[in-house]
Amino acid sequence: MKTKSDSVHFIYIFTFLSFSILFGNLPFKYIKAQTTTSTASPTFNNSTEDNEIRSLKEKIATKVAELREKNTKAVSGIVQEIKTPQKVSVIKIKNWKDEILEIKIDSDLTKFYQITGEQQKEIKPSTLKKDSYIIATGIIKDKVVEANFVYLDDYFVVGSGKVTEVNKSDFFLSVITTDKENYTLDIETFTKQQLLNIKTLLPENVGFSKIKEGDSIHFVIKKTGATSSLVEQEKEINRFPAQRLLIIPQEYFIK
Repeated sequence: MKTKSDSVHFIYIFTFLSFSILFGNLPFKYIKAQTTTSTASPTFNNSTEDNEIRSLKEKIATKVAELREKNTKAVSGIVQEIKTPQKVSVIKIKNWKDEILEIKIDSDLTKFYQITGEQQKEIKPSTLKKDSYIIATGIIKDKVVEANFVYLDDYFVVGSGKVTEVNKSDFFLSVITTDKENYTLDIETFTKQQLLNIKTLLPENVGFSKIKEGDSIHFVIKKTGATSSLVEQEKEINRFPAQRLLIIPQEYFIK
């Protein structure tokens, strides 16, 4: 005599066999599909790009270590020559002591900026030309600078002396400085001219006609940038457009 438990057990066995007959291959097909459609893990080879990235990381690590030694300084001067033989370029500059310094430029690490007033913007290295005025910061060894940053700037010179000639037809001044250097200062539309009022002792804006031979002068010139065609034709030296002039009339010294 069959019990209830025997009947239930029979139903379970029958159901399992039925599913095995109908879908017996399903688990194997599913496993096979999973195996054939799985994506292989990405592999990395030692490509040229990988080597460049590794090289750049090593350079950065070296620079960081050098900077921590606090050997970084800044130098400035006028560009004399630019050499680009390989990946590392060399810029030769002359500083205010007339010394020649070499600025080493690494195309991976060195950044270039143009200074305009109080702002700066990144520029391409090709922007630099001969006679440009630059400031370079980096590791200095002897007279060689491994530059991290290079700034292109205007080179302003302040001088003082006496007016030896006032040319009212071509609008320029001839000046001899306290160091016995001769300058020719072109008066341009942007030149700011001021004259010391000997009564109030305050500077006043004046025109070119108020300047006389024998007056004392303080001037600001920019040694980089465009020069007048007259300079190129006559090949004069120490001739620059004047940025600012402060004139002290000779009457001030007469008592």
